[in-house]
Amino acid sequence: MKYLKGSELVEYISERQSKQVRALVHSKSIKPKLAIISTDPDNSAIQTYIKLKTKRAEELRIDLEHFELEQAQCEQKIKDLAEDTSVHGIILQLPLKDPSQTDHLLSLIPPEKDVDGMGASSFVPPATAQAVLWLLAGYNIDLNNKKLLVVGRGRLVGAPLIKLIEAQGLQVSSIDECDSHEALSLAVKRADIIISAAGSPSLINENMLRDSQVIIDCGTSESGGKLVGDLDPEVYNSKLDLKVTPQIGGVGPLTISCLFENLLHLIDKRA
Repeated sequence: MKYLKGSELVEYISERQSKQVRALVHSKSIKPKLAIISTDPDNSAIQTYIKLKTKRAEELRIDLEHFELEQAQCEQKIKDLAEDTSVHGIILQLPLKDPSQTDHLLSLIPPEKDVDGMGASSFVPPATAQAVLWLLAGYNIDLNNKKLLVVGRGRLVGAPLIKLIEAQGLQVSSIDECDSHEALSLAVKRADIIISAAGSPSLINENMLRDSQVIIDCGTSESGGKLVGDLDPEVYNSKLDLKVTPQIGGVGPLTISCLFENLLHLIDKRA
């Protein structure tokens, strides 16, 4: 079993991004600033993501301000941040307590400040979807003439990832976690490269897998008070010949890198 560790690729990316930040500060007198809005302080996954983004921002010397608000306050805060010229990027941390407002609130973020790439008119790709492709490229995994499968068609990862793959002229199939166990098992067994973004603990187990597969697990959910992926933990004890993301340090670190890549790209675009 070989591990595909996004954490191993981050050091080079962060070094380059740090140089970009220094260049913006010294050459253009621009101090990058990112604002994050969240609405659910009880969601441990959200709190973890915000801590990781804050830590990376500190390392890159990017200003980051976090606003934890009641959802009713979000619309005005987004409008204020959209008008604030000192703020270069805005993230509305999903999921919201009331998901029915997601599209409306995302639509208020100007495309030139949408670093998460979630708006309909965004100038940058969704961060997690892009991170998956960075990870595959970083380990020289050829996607041509391979059977690609995306498990989960959610708006955060699955749906945008399918679009990014298809934009490269590649064919990809998809399946939802709510489909039958038999259909899921068959689809997973047939695939050469599996990217799971269902957010369903232990959805994919060893019995579904075969030798020589590549498995990217970017599903996140809470189980037993811990954040877990879609792969059954027993997969990591398997004797199968697999290339797989580890339980910690897989896609997540690259997702954060992609967020700051998007931020720097948007600043360059406007500078």
